[in-house]
Amino acid sequence: MTSTLAHNNSTMTNNQELPQTLLIEDEEISRTITRMFLKGICTVDFAESGETGYEMAKQKNYKIIFMDIGPGRGMNGMKTAQKIKQLDNYKNTPIVALTAYAMKGNREEFLANGCTHYISRPVDKRKLIALVQDILNEL
Repeated sequence: MTSTLAHNNSTMTNNQELPQTLLIEDEEISRTITRMFLKGICTVDFAESGETGYEMAKQKNYKIIFMDIGPGRGMNGMKTAQKIKQLDNYKNTPIVALTAYAMKGNREEFLANGCTHYISRPVDKRKLIALVQDILNEL
């Protein structure tokens, strides 16, 4: 079983805790970059596989889930998103596909299979932050 990386980057803003998010991503560099981009906006827990992310989602209530579509092994991101969406407390939770898949039709495929938002890699920091802020404003 893949080990869980439960590192987070929580800070306090106006005496309120930041929203809890989960990044399901197998590549360390992508986890590091995403954590840096979201510092001060939300806390980020990490899972290295779809299976681990699914188990973490069952244990905690995340406001946003960031999903690598093509992890190196195990369940792909679409299957993981579909399984998470079947959990009662995740039916309306935003799942953001963060992926290098950027061919015509990929975005639509991910959105039709459990993801609610899509950002292609390399991730633009401003676009990611704007998307996260938009999602949090809608919650």
